Parts: sequence; structure tokens; C-alpha cells
Amino acid sequence: MEPLVPVIVAHRGACGYLPEHTLAAYELGIRLGADALEIDVVATKDGHLVARHENELSVSTDVATRRGFAERRTTKLIEGAAQDGWFAEDLTLVELRQLLARQPLRGLRSTAHDDAYAVASLPEILALRSRLAAELARPVGLKLEVKSPAHFAAIGHPMADRLITDLDAAGMLGADSPVEIMTFEPAFLRCLRARGVDNDLVLLVEEDPTRPVPGEGETTFGDLTTPASLAELASLITGIGPGRHALFSGLPGGRLGEPLPLFADAKAAGLRLDCWTFRAENTFLPTDFRIGDDPAAYGDMAGLVAAYREQGLDTVITDHPDLVIPTPQ
Repeated sequence: MEPLVPVIVAHRGACGYLPEHTLAAYELGIRLGADALEIDVVATKDGHLVARHENELSVSTDVATRRGFAERRTTKLIEGAAQDGWFAEDLTLVELRQLLARQPLRGLRSTAHDDAYAVASLPEILALRSRLAAELARPVGLKLEVKSPAHFAAIGHPMADRLITDLDAAGMLGADSPVEIMTFEPAFLRCLRARGVDNDLVLLVEEDPTRPVPGEGETTFGDLTTPASLAELASLITGIGPGRHALFSGLPGGRLGEPLPLFADAKAAGLRLDCWTFRAENTFLPTDFRIGDDPAAYGDMAGLVAAYREQGLDTVITDHPDLVIPTPQ
């Protein structure tokens, strides 16, 4: 029988312990045993790629406290929704490097490490990956998510250009590269293939099947994950990355339900299954995997991972890479 040990990916680094998308969080994730790092990139005003989950910066940095940036606050329409705040595309790389990272899940996770680490650029992350792989004498992968590429292209920052430049400079372009490229936008993946990028590509899948796919008209994520669509996508991508709720139903009371067809359909198409996001705190777990009543206390995340793995999950993307495998008693 195949051992129930998945590929473990540190989501935004070990962001259950340190502010997300910082070099410190990435390094901790690998040292806690992760096989790879998940990073998100957005574009700056001068076209550089930096690691942030959103292009709006106030949730995860101290920008709102910086008087020098007060006049940069604005409201924008991002993927059809109005957002107020400070945006990466309005600051240069030099300006962004002045900001310090903060814990976004305030009130749930520790803020003891706020304002200690700077925003990281993609070249810095690629260099860190190489250093850790050499130092630890083992493979270290990167799952690189390109955030909102259509939005950035529309405002004059085509992300493929800088992405290809940075990967090429680091020697990480090609089918054997440790860097996989992910996005929710199939058009961006098709663009990369058309430009000769041979890295593994992964299409991320929203948990709500009725949600429209960015840049694909009225096509929904449910449309993209039918057996026929997955078989067609297999010529473009090596895997799909659905959210947890796209793979299991829910039961009354918040309990975990039954596995959904996407497990078998992805395997039938020859696609790897990467799943986001496994978090250890009770508040993020199905009720039958919680331990105690404290929302911030850790529940049985390892048990939840095992339930997914038994259905064929290949890759676990988690905020707590050290808690994926149960500790021997």
C-alpha cells in the first residue's frame, strides 16, 4: 500500500508561526520539514514582483501607520469588487521595501513578530530556495502563484515578462525546474506555454463552482472541472489546486462529509491534486476534527489531512507544515 505521506507545502511560508510571505517564514517552513514553499507574487509600480497574497497592502503590512504613504490610499476595482487601501502597483520596489510585515489573522495568531521583517522580492526568494537546498542537501520546491495577472496587465504590468526574466536569471526556467507556476487564470498559463515556458503549470480552482473563471467569459470553475474539461486541460497543466471544500462535502453541524467526484475526475485525467489550505486552528477545521472549544487552539489537522490523503490527495498546502504528519506517541 502507498504510504499516506503527501508532499508538504508551507503556505506563504510557515505563516502559522511568523508573518506570511517573509524570508523568515519561508526558511522556517523548510526547516520544519516542508518539501516546498507556496509563494504569491504581485507587481510593483516599476514592474518588480514581490511576495504578497493581495495587492492591497494594509492587511499584511504596516503601510497604514506610515505617514509618508498616507496620500497613496485609494479605492480600486479589483476583479469586479471595490477595494480601499494601499496597493502594490502604486509603490515602487524601493518604497515597498520600507514596509514591514504583520500578522493578518490578528486576534487568532500571535503578533509578537510584527514589524520585524521586510517585504521580499521574487529574486530574493529564489536565492533563498537555492541556499536552503544546498545547505540541507535536499530538494526544495517552489509553488509560485501569480496573483491577478489580468488586472496587472490591464494597468501596464504584464507579469509574464518579469516572471520569465527573474526565473531565467536564477536558472529556474524549464521542465526540470523546482519552480511550478500556479494561477486561477487559464489564459495566463496558456500565455506562458506560448512563450516557451516549460515549467510545470497548475490551475488553481475556487471552492465555489459557480464562480466565474477570470478572463473566461461566463465559464465557471464548475465548468472547468468536468471530466471532459479536465481531460482537455491535461495538455496544458500538470495539476489542479482546488480549495478544501471543493473536494469534500459538508454535513450538518460543520462536520466533514463525503469525498466529491473531483478526486476521481482529476486522477482519471492524469492530473496531480494540490489542495489549499490546511490550518491547525479549530476555527478552520470541520467540527469533528476540533479539540476543545477555543477557536485558536490546535485541533486534529493531521487527521483531516489523512482523510484527504486516503482519497488520493497528492499535495498538502498548509500554514503548519510540522503538524501535517501525526507525532508518534
